[in-house]
Amino acid sequence: MSKIFLQPGECLVEKPDSECGALNGKVLYSPPYYECKVCSHQLYTESDIEGDTDSDFQPGAKDDTDGENEDDGESDTGAPVDALLPSDTPEEAMRRGTQKKLRQIIQELNDGEGETDVYTSFFINNFDQIVDFYMLFTKYGPFQIFENLSDKKKKLLEVAAAYMMMETKIVRFKLLAEVTGVKEPNLVQASIEFIGIFKGDDYKQGAYLIEVYTPSLRLPESFVKPMQETWANIIHPRGNMRQRVVAFIGAFARESEVQGMTDTKLAAASGLTRSSLAPKTKQYQQILKKYFQQEVLSSP
Repeated sequence: MSKIFLQPGECLVEKPDSECGALNGKVLYSPPYYECKVCSHQLYTESDIEGDTDSDFQPGAKDDTDGENEDDGESDTGAPVDALLPSDTPEEAMRRGTQKKLRQIIQELNDGEGETDVYTSFFINNFDQIVDFYMLFTKYGPFQIFENLSDKKKKLLEVAAAYMMMETKIVRFKLLAEVTGVKEPNLVQASIEFIGIFKGDDYKQGAYLIEVYTPSLRLPESFVKPMQETWANIIHPRGNMRQRVVAFIGAFARESEVQGMTDTKLAAASGLTRSSLAPKTKQYQQILKKYFQQEVLSSP
């Protein structure tokens, strides 16, 4: 007999009844828990007695092959994980393991301190897309980056952050990193690398990061194209690409007489340090002064 977890209008994340997993049979059974596949919330925990009774949500047999050293019984923290369906192919098993890991990340964010809603909402609303994006980098996708991962959670966080950066142009993941126990600079750098792999041969990292970081620095969109054109025509100092891009944007804004583009603002918006940005921004200001002077002299 099917269990009834919620009544119409009772969705735990206030989705319409037509989208609520609990109301539409999208429920994951991982003894003794029943979880909504859409939002990852636990709907019910059965007792030992109930565990011996009928249920439409039955786990399949264990399968040791998901391609990424994923345990099928339980995670290292003791949290239940999906048992694999007997009919799963290795690719399907990997996908199911990825779905489970993403649900665990969402639950970790829900349980963490601070305003994590921006991340949980995005991960829930783009759940399938994030899993699909992750699969592109496995041996079953075109890029084949992942093989026998030792820390799937960390890699999935990096891929999810990359997808979020592409879709929303969010460039700070401080709270996401704190709650999940990773380092924000490493998370952001890895995300940028995944974006580059995904976009392929035509990808120009500097131009793309200008487009991504401009909104976070509260500059109008009209700045993007002139900055990209200027970026392509100047000689750059050496250094980390993200650091150079943020410093360049700051310098360009200052040379364009934008008020308030301080080193503190650049650091807060990007997560980079003032000590690393300040000298680089001054270098770019000197480069841009010369460039703009040459532009004026060469104009008819």
